Amino acid sequence: MNESFDTVRTLLNAAGLPANAAEMAGLATTYLAYRAAIDALYAVLEARYVDPATRFHAAARVEEWGR
Repeated sequence: MNESFDTVRTLLNAAGLPANAAEMAGLATTYLAYRAAIDALYAVLEARYVDPATRFHAAARVEEWGR
């Protein structure tokens, strides 16, 4: 957990986010599980070039509704 604690402290410092010792200890205990889950999001090779659903397309489309 010491390595996880150091990683969490480094990430929080880089982001400029304050955290007390109890918060950092809590984050350090769950860090490895979150890291694995985040890595799993990028492990699907078939989805590498897929357009994510959260992408916003600003182009307007005018479509006639059926009357």
